[in-house]
Amino acid sequence: MARASAALREITSVMEAQRRALLAGDFAALDGAEARLSQAASRLPAAGLSRDDLQAIAALAARNARLLAAARSGLDQVRARRGGGATPALMTYDARGRQHGGVPMGATLSRR
Repeated sequence: MARASAALREITSVMEAQRRALLAGDFAALDGAEARLSQAASRLPAAGLSRDDLQAIAALAARNARLLAAARSGLDQVRARRGGGATPALMTYDARGRQHGGVPMGATLSRR
């Protein structure tokens, strides 16, 4: 029983740390999370967890999977908005407040 509760505490702790990092947008804290999670999961078969324990772990994993998908989606949206990292040299706005990026190719700006 002690082995089961230790294994459950370990994997729960890793998953909660992953959740906190995702909610805070602290992606640096996620470095190595996959290895820690894999190591904790490798101890589960020998722990003799109950069905309820396994369902609780599955619920935590599903929650973190949703958070990871949302983070990935947000990063993809930012990447798309930024045009793959290329930022125009000049951003202008028209009379209606719509944003226009840069100067047409071949055009130059001159000061008068």
